[in-house]
This record gives sequence, C-alpha cells and structure tokens, in this order.
Amino acid sequence: MSNLHEMVQNTGGFKNLFDSLRKNNADVEQVVTDALASSNPLFSTIGFRVKRLGNGFAELTFPMTKEASRAGGIVHGGIIMYALDTTLGLAVMTSSSAVNQYTLELKVNFLEQLKRDPFTVEGRVLRIGKTTAVAEGEVRDAEGIICSKGIGTWYLVHK
Repeated sequence: MSNLHEMVQNTGGFKNLFDSLRKNNADVEQVVTDALASSNPLFSTIGFRVKRLGNGFAELTFPMTKEASRAGGIVHGGIIMYALDTTLGLAVMTSSSAVNQYTLELKVNFLEQLKRDPFTVEGRVLRIGKTTAVAEGEVRDAEGIICSKGIGTWYLVHK
C-alpha cells in the first residue's frame, strides 16, 4: 500500500484522492487508516482508526494502550495533541485540493483526564482559503464527555 503522500501526489490533490476512492467504491476510511499506519509507526502503535471522513469533517477512534498512557493511567497529553493534529488535518484534507499541508499552529485545552476508552476524536473545518485552513475539534471519552478541545491552522501546499 502506498503512503498517503504518494497517493495524493498520484491523484493531484487530497480532494481528488478522496473523490477517486469513492468513485471506485473503496472503503475510504480503511484506505486512509492503512496508509497512515504504514507510513507512521505512532499511528499504528496507538491503534488509531479512521472512522468517518466527510466534506470538512473527520473522526478517529483509539483505545487506551500502554504506549498512549502516562503515570496515573491516563492518556498522555502529547498523544492527545497528536490525535487532534491528525484528525483536524484529515478534516482539512477532505475539503482541500492541496497536494500537501503543514500544521502552522495547534492550541489544545485539556479539560478532563482521558481514561475511559474507547476515545473519539472529531474535527471540523471552520475556514478554508487558498493557502491556509482553520479547523477545530474535540476528544471525547467512552461516556461522551469532552476531555480536550483544539483549534489549529494548516498551510496548504499546491503544485
């Protein structure tokens, strides 16, 4: 399986990739999960799964694992930031014709301890322009409690 970057390059942009996959009746969420897992060991080690992708929306889930936790049996803040960065970045990808993107800024508020799995991360695009996009999201525990909120800005790279 190619990594996500190679698939985007071959189709000419994120939106083109997702449109092409859907046109060919592919399980877009599984293709993206596999591509991210094959190109990023942390994604697969933690057990992230892409659950839903839509226009300007993404949802991931992950379990509590030894690798994601810190002392006290809660998810490490760095893993929470990674989860938000990945999910919000995917939300941006679903509505962008860019061929690459980079996180310019990501702010996270940690509201509650994240310890009751499975965890759900949702991201939504607030604004997309020619060169930047802004997205927001949240991490919820198994009981639906919002444990973290994030907002970020992405730089969009076009050919």
